Amino acid sequence: MKNKDIHKYTIEFTNNFWLNLVEVAGHGNVKQFIIKALKVALEAHTIKSLILCGGRGTSFRPISVATPAVMLPIGYKPIIEYSIDLLRRHALTDIFLSVGYLQEHIQQQFSEKTIPGVEIGFISEDSPLDTAGAVLNAQKQFKSTFLVMNGDLITDLNLGSLIEFHRRKIKEGGIGTMFILENSNGQVDFDEKSKKITRFISSGKKGLKFINAGIYIFEPEIFTYIEKRVSSLEKDVFPTLAKEELLYGYSPDPPVYWNHINSPEKYKKGWSDFLAGKLDF
Repeated sequence: MKNKDIHKYTIEFTNNFWLNLVEVAGHGNVKQFIIKALKVALEAHTIKSLILCGGRGTSFRPISVATPAVMLPIGYKPIIEYSIDLLRRHALTDIFLSVGYLQEHIQQQFSEKTIPGVEIGFISEDSPLDTAGAVLNAQKQFKSTFLVMNGDLITDLNLGSLIEFHRRKIKEGGIGTMFILENSNGQVDFDEKSKKITRFISSGKKGLKFINAGIYIFEPEIFTYIEKRVSSLEKDVFPTLAKEELLYGYSPDPPVYWNHINSPEKYKKGWSDFLAGKLDF
């Protein structure tokens, strides 16, 4: 008699795909590799995401007087769409955009343009709330694990690995995980054994080896650490979480592409990388 709790499904692979799969998973491990990948993808579907894109982009003036910085184009799409595409590639398809300054430009773009498989909602700020305030403003949308990222990033970070890392660390009592990168002028003291962030400062300091790379996974308990409507993750929340050993750092291996486009120089680099084919993720 067949076990009704077991369902069998046949998958056909092209020869090249199969050879690549075996190379990555290892002989004899393909089944478990596929099951693990499916579990990660299914878990991702339960995670909602918030992209922070309410900033004024003052470093891009006078262009940003009429256009939000996250809407500046690199290649054939605005900067923020790279973030949306990153989430979509990792099955994170329930996305909210936190919008403020010139929000009508962003709302019009993504109300008129359909991105296959993605649901986009908007959470408006009537006045600037800063990064933690924007997260608090979206509280009613997030009842379980959720992702927050800056809207002016371009990266090919494996979000599945980030989420899997976070799942392990919340079992140890953590409520937040931060994507971090090595940098000689950093913001983060990081215990590479425990993976805990032991100190966080809002601006770079020589001697600190890691920087905040602008993508976070949070548990809903994070809202109890946002005490003011207008407040900053970097100045008001992360230092406290680090002091209480509730914040973990995820440093990917191998290194990933990353560009925080918060200056004209970084914007030029984004275009240079696009023309060189480095953004074909």
